[in-house]
Amino acid sequence: MKIKMNSRKFKYGGVSLILTVLVLVAVVIFNVIFAALGQRYEWMYKDMASSLVYSVSENYEKYISDFIIPDVERVREEKGNNEKIKIIFCDSAENIKADESQKYVYGSVVDVTEIFDEYIEIEHINIWEQPSLAREYEVSSTADIVCLFDGRHETISVNDFFIYNADRSAAEAYNGEKMLAAALMRVTQKDTPVCYITANHGEEFSDYEFLFSLVQAGYEFSYIDLSSEDIPEKCELLITFDPKQDLISANEFSSISEVDKIENYMDQGGKYMVFLSADTFNSGARPNLEGLLASWGVNYSHSAGEDGIEECYLIKDPSNSLTVDGYTVLSKIAENDMANAIFAGLERPNVFGNTTAMTVAEGFDSKDNGTFAAEVGGMERVLSPLLISYASAEAWAGGRAVERAGDDPFLLMTVTTQECENGKTAALLASASVEFATEGAMKSAVIGNSRAISSIYRFMGKENAPVELVFKPFASTDIESLTTSSANTITLVLALVPALLFGVLGAVVTVRRRNL
Repeated sequence: MKIKMNSRKFKYGGVSLILTVLVLVAVVIFNVIFAALGQRYEWMYKDMASSLVYSVSENYEKYISDFIIPDVERVREEKGNNEKIKIIFCDSAENIKADESQKYVYGSVVDVTEIFDEYIEIEHINIWEQPSLAREYEVSSTADIVCLFDGRHETISVNDFFIYNADRSAAEAYNGEKMLAAALMRVTQKDTPVCYITANHGEEFSDYEFLFSLVQAGYEFSYIDLSSEDIPEKCELLITFDPKQDLISANEFSSISEVDKIENYMDQGGKYMVFLSADTFNSGARPNLEGLLASWGVNYSHSAGEDGIEECYLIKDPSNSLTVDGYTVLSKIAENDMANAIFAGLERPNVFGNTTAMTVAEGFDSKDNGTFAAEVGGMERVLSPLLISYASAEAWAGGRAVERAGDDPFLLMTVTTQECENGKTAALLASASVEFATEGAMKSAVIGNSRAISSIYRFMGKENAPVELVFKPFASTDIESLTTSSANTITLVLALVPALLFGVLGAVVTVRRRNL
């Protein structure tokens, strides 16, 4: 068939094709230019950060009023003076204001000192002219900031006031309120509680963010070898983090029992946190540790394959995950009073990476309020699920799917409490993921794990942990917290809707042309 170059159809079709190509080219060129300029001038982070001004939040002001000022007044009364907290910058005000990051922090500190000018003041030192002070305060850079009160000091790097992206090339959020409040708390609190972390079971930290969170909450931490040491009376919190070996229990070969030491500690109202994961049991079972946990209502889930080998559950949920493989599992808060009380105000999602799952141990009976209870040694122990999986989650073991959550979600974090004879409340918190408390999850602008950990510390007795003080993103992070399922749905909609619209528009244009 011969195409008539001068036909109306050819002219209209040619014009439509040219316009479509031009529009597409314009969009591509615009995106390339905008992306290049954005990267060159850091519009997404730097300019946005410098243009935003965060006034002192109500939670921040209330925290200082409730927890910092009373301790300052206590010291003043004890010593008969009017000493103030000093926030020391290690450079002149002119140099600090000329630096983008330091200027931002400086303005934030000025706001606090203006509100609490009777209790807090700013001071400047030149660390090059006063090297002895720099050594005394452990200052290593002009970007360090020192909080000083009653002979105690805390030194913070200005970089710690920000949350950065994965390669630390740009700041994603400002965490100044929490950082400064934590430093003020550490120099003013009367007694610093001590947290002990069990050692010599192969425990290890892939990074130090969890330890840093303890310091931020106001704890002093130390390691303890229960095979040769007893748990001190001053222990306010005991932690076992990803042990590669079992606890020692008394038997015909040993008179030492780490299990008994922990049980005795708990009977006096102790607080114990255990973090395990799908990889923890790779080297074999932990009968002594698992027996201890079972007495507090917690069983870590296993499944035996055809070869009889027990494999730990690995939870996968492609519909509610932040990664394509589905193993970075989103959780939701369980429906009971304990969970709602601990995580009140928690808005961002919690994420469990490389997570196993837990079930309620035998002997713990279900109660109407969503908890489980059993009598152990004449005392009632109550297990409360805290964070659970979605119904779409699946459990894998040995490379095979063995269970689906459905109406009975997997337990990802629980707490078991017991009222003790001395009037104190013992609490054992169990997490099914070690990665819940790693840097990737704790220092993210889109994940709520850091806030959740702070809430747990407060529940464990650290009442002045700065829980309500959260970071402030420099830009919307909603798209980064989309689940894989939601992202796929949005992609599908964005792909189909324009196509349908253009298809309908094309049909209308074609019909009208035929009628001309």
